[in-house]
Amino acid sequence: MTIDELVGKARFTVLLGKNGAGKSTTLRALDSSGNFKTKYISPERGGVLKYDPNVEMNIARHASWLENDRRKNRTEQFRPQSVAQFRNLEMLVLREIEKDPNKRGNTAYTFDSILDQINCLLPAVSMLRADRGFSVATKVNQPIPEESISSGESELFALAIEVLVFARESGDNKVLLMDEPDVHLHPDLQQRFVAFVEQNAREFNYRVVVATHSTAIIGAFEQHADVQIAPIAQRGQTNFSSFSYSEICHSILPIFGAHPLSAQFNRSPPLLVEGEDDKRVIDQVVRSSQGRYIYSPCVVGTVDDMNQWERWLDTFLPSIYEHPKGFSLRDLDDAIASAIDDLTHVKRARLNCYAMENILLCDESLIRCGFTVGTFIETARSWIEQRPNHKSSAELTALLETFCERRTRKIKDLRNMIVGLLGIVKPWEVHVGQLIASDFDRDNPSENSLREYLGPDVINKIFPS
Repeated sequence: MTIDELVGKARFTVLLGKNGAGKSTTLRALDSSGNFKTKYISPERGGVLKYDPNVEMNIARHASWLENDRRKNRTEQFRPQSVAQFRNLEMLVLREIEKDPNKRGNTAYTFDSILDQINCLLPAVSMLRADRGFSVATKVNQPIPEESISSGESELFALAIEVLVFARESGDNKVLLMDEPDVHLHPDLQQRFVAFVEQNAREFNYRVVVATHSTAIIGAFEQHADVQIAPIAQRGQTNFSSFSYSEICHSILPIFGAHPLSAQFNRSPPLLVEGEDDKRVIDQVVRSSQGRYIYSPCVVGTVDDMNQWERWLDTFLPSIYEHPKGFSLRDLDDAIASAIDDLTHVKRARLNCYAMENILLCDESLIRCGFTVGTFIETARSWIEQRPNHKSSAELTALLETFCERRTRKIKDLRNMIVGLLGIVKPWEVHVGQLIASDFDRDNPSENSLREYLGPDVINKIFPS
């Protein structure tokens, strides 16, 4: 679909792509298409947050001056332009109150209440009304000179003014275009700003398109917000697709950190796992492997969700990373399971045992705890004889009677008992993680060796030697 058609699909659209992929070009194409009432906020925004009469004069004398200046990659006078628009904002709010009977009758809805929306964004400073627009002070009303306001604070004040002015400008089919609004903003401020934009876009019924590298921006949207994410692969792209914001975004984006273009991702790629137990095992593998295995495990919730999460990663990663890679690890569950092929950027593997806890009963685990198969069975039977009426005695007996099939049996309800029988004094996830990270025999053909429990796919793709 075209970019215009894409924007019409959701209230919020996030454009993702590597540097030079064409995000800014796409935003400018939207800005100049004539199909929307737009405001474009350029990616590099300079200037001091102070009143400049020359800027106000240019805005007043030349109707297209502000619009043309904003279409540059760097707007040298962005912040003075925002200050000039602040006085316009006051007029727009007063007209809004005048025209809307409900707001006119609401004594709490004043220009000061709009100012409060801006001041809630910053914890340390406030914007105060002044003769030529506003001044800035600490929360205890100590004035701050314009040149002393931090870049992040200046940036957020300016962006907030831009959003509030655009919200109240007349026109139909309005689209606010923001190019890298995360610049200079700490992740916490990015999240506050997104919430601020969400609220205004809904209240005044306009759409927003954001180009960003920041997963903090993406992750800040409400989980059920009307958001779509559109990867951009190359400059000049004319056909666009998107995927919806979902629980996946909310859960997996934090592992990339505040800014995914840092090297952190390549050092610690995501590894999708089925549950919290598996995550704890992988965390222990990472801690015990002395740098050989480095992953960021992410719990997907259910087995049924795994395909969706894998496809999401496969779509998301190439729009940001030069060499995208992700991994997924599934339980075997059934004794016979079909093979799973890799996706383009996601390597997929399945354990060769029912679930991660079954590794407690592999040969290497028994040996590490001082047992052979025979002595473990003997110890377990002795325990049953002493507790014939215990609620787990029958299930443990059934396991011992088919102990040769322990790799593919479901033992989740027995795992704490097995830990006790083995004399393990640490969480079972730690024990299993340490086993996987150890220098185990990868050539051991035994049916119950750790090699067989992991299986060739897991060993080759996720835990190579």
